[in-house]
Amino acid sequence: MGEMKKYPCFVIVILVVIFLLAQSINAAPTIFGPTGLIAIPTAESVKYKELSMAVDFIFAEALQQDWYYKMNLGTFEGCELGLTGGRYPEEGVFLNLKYYLMSDQARYPLSFAIGLENLTSLDNTSVYLVASKRFKGGLSAHLGFRSIFTTAELDPSIMGGIEYMLSNQLSILADFNGERKVYILNAGLHYYVTNDFSVRAAILDISNNRNSLFYTIGTSYSIFL
Repeated sequence: MGEMKKYPCFVIVILVVIFLLAQSINAAPTIFGPTGLIAIPTAESVKYKELSMAVDFIFAEALQQDWYYKMNLGTFEGCELGLTGGRYPEEGVFLNLKYYLMSDQARYPLSFAIGLENLTSLDNTSVYLVASKRFKGGLSAHLGFRSIFTTAELDPSIMGGIEYMLSNQLSILADFNGERKVYILNAGLHYYVTNDFSVRAAILDISNNRNSLFYTIGTSYSIFL
């Protein structure tokens, strides 16, 4: 993450346009792209012909800052195709692919998803398998497995998280994931201004010392094509 710089004008324009366009609660993308919680994908997805767009900014104690934009499209039933770009990754735009399946048509079904992240990355492409379950009372739980394909080795890890709806508009989230045998814990809030438009904020790596904490704030908006 580089030195702090002023936001690009077009990013501010995107945020304003998204806010003005915002008019049911839909799946929101993670910081890094696929639909999910804070940093981990879940076995939930955008619907067929639904387009989800988001922008997130990440700040550090040392005034470092990065920003990401992402778009996810329900290309056909059960399949999500997305891309991630911004100031980082430096390699360009990354592609993401997710296929999910619900176990039944119950009110609170168990769902599964398999996906690929950062398909165009040289050393950060990953494959994951995750299961998600919603419970009565507004709680959802997610648990999965991810392997990152680096240039030197295969880096496997467990990931998981929860989301609890405090009201019809506000939820609290927490998730964890690992890389190179080091696990980080994240926590955040998600506020749904409307069913299609939301704002969120989070603290990344809260289990570490204060100097390594990162803070995020962003927005997401969904529309059917």
